[in-house]
Amino acid sequence: MPSSQKSQNLLATILIILLLILAYSSNVFTGPFKDTKVVLYNPLQEAFNIESSFNFVFNSNKLAKIVSDNLLGKEGHFAIYIEDLIDGEIYGFNQKDIFTSASLYKLYVLAAVLKEIEEGSIELDDILSARKKYLIERLGDTDFGYESAPSTVRYPIEEALERVGRISDNFAAIMLIDKVSMDEVQAMAKYIGTSSTDLDELRTSAEDTALYFKKLHLKQIVSETVSEEIEKYLLLNQLNNRIPALLPENTKVVHKTGELSRLRHDGGIVYLEGRPYIIVILSDDLKYEDEAVEVLAEISKDVYAYFKNKAK
Repeated sequence: MPSSQKSQNLLATILIILLLILAYSSNVFTGPFKDTKVVLYNPLQEAFNIESSFNFVFNSNKLAKIVSDNLLGKEGHFAIYIEDLIDGEIYGFNQKDIFTSASLYKLYVLAAVLKEIEEGSIELDDILSARKKYLIERLGDTDFGYESAPSTVRYPIEEALERVGRISDNFAAIMLIDKVSMDEVQAMAKYIGTSSTDLDELRTSAEDTALYFKKLHLKQIVSETVSEEIEKYLLLNQLNNRIPALLPENTKVVHKTGELSRLRHDGGIVYLEGRPYIIVILSDDLKYEDEAVEVLAEISKDVYAYFKNKAK
């Protein structure tokens, strides 16, 4: 390593240590949740183009209070990840905990299929076809809206992608997976860099889901074109009773929900003007599912207010 590079690394390390000592002496590590933290982006790492495991760690009293106030007295297991896409402020609560992914796995299906389309292996107008009986066996039930569907279900790939983005169509997702293989879908999760997402077992975390959306925001899921296509399909989402529910009308939210018995998820990017941010809220072991939906919406509303005030 050149001596100038070593000097820059040493300077960066010294400055980081001094800031950490200052933070510690100011008692900023206390808060409503002892295991929650905010990790502020380290600008020295980019400025000097160095690899660093250091982060500036502070407690976000306001975000922690938002979470604690909304979760007070609520039964269930919750995980939350919030990231400011302007200055890198990160808040996490149980963000590494493993949850059943429910329909969040479809994020990786969209990416894997669109990758194959970009590479020319398949085309948007290719026809997917499957017996309804087979799809019911794969899902374990008849998907909503297919009660009176014909014995064979057929879609062009483009329509299947739209249905996944718009209504989280399970049958369309199964047909897309069969087209590209589950191995390719899992490979996409690995390519994105997830650490705990296992799509064969339908497992994920709030942290991994947030990583997906950060890569999407940066146009780094496969390519800029693929990232823009994923965003296009997710913007069709009609399941808007959680993160977008209590936000101002016409707020752009690129998000994906997940839903099973006693489980409600939502995660995505809220494009608040001047202060876009990622918010992921996972929940399971719920006693009251409707209550959890309301909690997710209330947390989202309060987080939006926090960032709106921060953007001033």
